[in-house]
Amino acid sequence: MSRHRPHRAALLFAALATAAAALTAPPAYAQATTPQLVRDWPRAGTPNVADGAVQAIARIGDTIVAGGTFTQVADAGSDTELSRPYLFAFDAATGAVSTTFVPALSGEVDAIAPGPAGTVYVGGQFRTVDGVAQKGVALLDLADGSLVRSFDPPYLNGIVTELAVQGGRLLLGGTFHTVGGQDRSGLASLDAGTGALDGYLDVQLAGHHNFGTGAVGTKAWAITPDGGTMIVIGNFRTADGVAHDQIVRLTLGADAASVDPTFATTAFGATCNAGAFDSWVRDVAMAPDGSYFVVVATGGPGGTALCDSASRWETGAVGADVAPTWVDHSGGDTFLSATVTGAAVYVGGHFRWLNNTAGHDSAGAGAVGRASIAALDPVSGLPYRWNPGRNPRGVGISAMTVTDDCLWLGYDTDFLGNFQYRRERIGCLPVRGGTDPVGTAVPTLPGTVYLAGRGGADTLAARGYDGGNGVGATTTTVTGGGWQHLRGGFVVGGLLYTLAGDGTLARRPFTGGVPGTPQVLDPYHDPYWDTVSTGSGQTYRGSPSPFFAELGSVTSITYRAGRLCYTLAGSTALYWRWFAPDSGTIGADRHQVTGAFAGVRGMFTAGAYWYSVDTTGTLTRYPMVAGLPAPAGVPVSGPLLDGQDWRAAALFVGP
Repeated sequence: MSRHRPHRAALLFAALATAAAALTAPPAYAQATTPQLVRDWPRAGTPNVADGAVQAIARIGDTIVAGGTFTQVADAGSDTELSRPYLFAFDAATGAVSTTFVPALSGEVDAIAPGPAGTVYVGGQFRTVDGVAQKGVALLDLADGSLVRSFDPPYLNGIVTELAVQGGRLLLGGTFHTVGGQDRSGLASLDAGTGALDGYLDVQLAGHHNFGTGAVGTKAWAITPDGGTMIVIGNFRTADGVAHDQIVRLTLGADAASVDPTFATTAFGATCNAGAFDSWVRDVAMAPDGSYFVVVATGGPGGTALCDSASRWETGAVGADVAPTWVDHSGGDTFLSATVTGAAVYVGGHFRWLNNTAGHDSAGAGAVGRASIAALDPVSGLPYRWNPGRNPRGVGISAMTVTDDCLWLGYDTDFLGNFQYRRERIGCLPVRGGTDPVGTAVPTLPGTVYLAGRGGADTLAARGYDGGNGVGATTTTVTGGGWQHLRGGFVVGGLLYTLAGDGTLARRPFTGGVPGTPQVLDPYHDPYWDTVSTGSGQTYRGSPSPFFAELGSVTSITYRAGRLCYTLAGSTALYWRWFAPDSGTIGADRHQVTGAFAGVRGMFTAGAYWYSVDTTGTLTRYPMVAGLPAPAGVPVSGPLLDGQDWRAAALFVGP
């Protein structure tokens, strides 16, 4: 549990029914673990770890317990190294390393979970504790690190990678095949008090994803807050004999855990770099409300496969081949860890870029530079502006744990930022001092529709509109500013976003009337990180989204539920890309809805309706079905209906 831790009258939209879910919004942000993004520079006063890597972090009361492959630690600002092989504890507030918690383990610690009062469970690759044979899992006294002998688990023949306490049981995940001489392949459960093996978690994971030399079993899991569902990822092809390649959803019932037969996917079936990885999934994290989870992976550049990607999945999705809600590719670099709060999906690894589907260890079109750590918009999967970085990257960030006051990071290098903050192998990014991302609220009708560049003039005009047949007067609110050069615009979170024909994406405060001063958005280039060496022969400089190559052919643009929707001259399709209002990042991947969208010259959405303008200036309203316009609409205004012409360079609902 501790490694890591959402048209014209004659034009009838004829979108295929099979694409009806394409523009459905993902569920709203989960209940916040932290109500905002954490601060982008670390807290002072955390201990330093001199060697190895920190791979597991948990807060137990006022104490942080950290495990990994290290042997020496030191208090912040001290040169005195303390021997703490594989596990140590420190005060969560002061950072002072405990002088009494001195466990004696023979091997690395990969998982930590709170035990009964004053104790902690640890799991990993150790064989002894305090010189006593204790393979893979142990209960320790938090006061002095000694082995709690009353917890006496049977011998298991492998490694423990996951621990969770639930319903009086200690759940185990790992790459073992027997526990106490009984078959338990990758999953098992013990009595939380005595350590006795029971039959609750007896799902058998089997088969190598790729070649036959990697350890089979659980790499990571995530459990819903209600304790009813577990997502397991790892090196396996089947669960209880049923095909589930690298991922399976379990139902945690009152008396037994079982494979959920309503969920399956082939999305993790690609071999990726089969010569290097038997299995390539690396971590899974659950949203605080349990509505979705995120899987991160390694594997090498994989095009549209899920190699080297982060992907969001709806926890309750059912089907024989469920697809992810979104995917963010690094273009060839590993993701190692993830954690989810109400505000963000935090991901760590040794990646150089995100939104980089076309990249092949390089910055492909759409790439946004992020050095080893990023915060993703839960709706779109695209990166927020938040960009603390961690350079040099080393192997990567292997542990992420969110507490009420911190995002704790475990890694294998000495610095956070670009050699800026010496925080050796463990660091805290505080909640206090963090910021809120740009809001996602959109204006609706009755209200005002704005027409930019109407009749080719350099003006912004406002027109009252009730969403039906009630059209008010049209008044010019702004003259000058290049409004006639726009290709589209929309309002999100109190900001007006505009896209100009020259490729400029800008936003400005907009509360109605005259918009504020525009700010040009270029998330693909960062004045600081663009010049920083990645250590692999290039800098963190990104590359604009391929959308900008299409902009000259765009005939209409609108925003809906995290998606930038648009039409192109000469095409009958509706296209969309993910869009992150906070950073202005436009998705590298283009999605298409087949239909009859030719002739659209403007569109906007409001509430449950989709509106489009045709070449005659007629406005047609369509009800939406699963986020798409229905096949038939009703003309509500136009030159031949009420004398109103809705044609403009950009058309959007505003305050």
